[in-house]
Amino acid sequence: MDPAAVPDRPVVRASDADREATVTRLQCAVGEGRIDLSEFGERVEAAYAAGTLADLAALVADLPPDEPPPVEIVGTQTRTELSSVFGDIRLSGPGAAPARASTVFGDVRLDLRGLRTDADRVEIHVQTRFGDVDVVVAEGVDAELHGRTVFGDRRTELAPVPRLAGTPRVVVHARSVLGDLRLRSLAPGESASRWRALVDRLAQRHLPPPSLS
Repeated sequence: MDPAAVPDRPVVRASDADREATVTRLQCAVGEGRIDLSEFGERVEAAYAAGTLADLAALVADLPPDEPPPVEIVGTQTRTELSSVFGDIRLSGPGAAPARASTVFGDVRLDLRGLRTDADRVEIHVQTRFGDVDVVVAEGVDAELHGRTVFGDRRTELAPVPRLAGTPRVVVHARSVLGDLRLRSLAPGESASRWRALVDRLAQRHLPPPSLS
């Protein structure tokens, strides 16, 4: 067969949804440290200017392929991943703990007092470059904090109370460059906000809150 007689593969034009999907993959990649901020900016600019699907594919060709969404199985821990670039990550309420949470410019705050799992051990990997990491567990939950920060403090503040039966050991692996790493325990219903918690304690003692001025 004459090669000249074989028609060229048609060029498929990229849609706005295709471009946004590529940018989302790039956000995950920079959050995981696979590309640096300079590469991220260049690729995002190229993604929004891309005209075809082939142009978009070239921007993520050196990144791992998208994994299928996790399948939820009742009675076991659902492994999820939370990522951002410019913004905070906040998680609270009942449910499973994320396996990973990462951002570049922002804080990561995980309130795990509503953690539900039948696992004996839960490991969480948390990373931010310019921000704080704050993980809260329920009083009586055994928890550990591992990791380091370059310009910041690392603190573990767990209440000295008996361990709650049937709760897992929570192991937090955290990293930051400019920010604090903090693991603490709070009672059910106690506010995770320092100021709110202070006001609540003063209200219980019937004392006026301190002036903000």
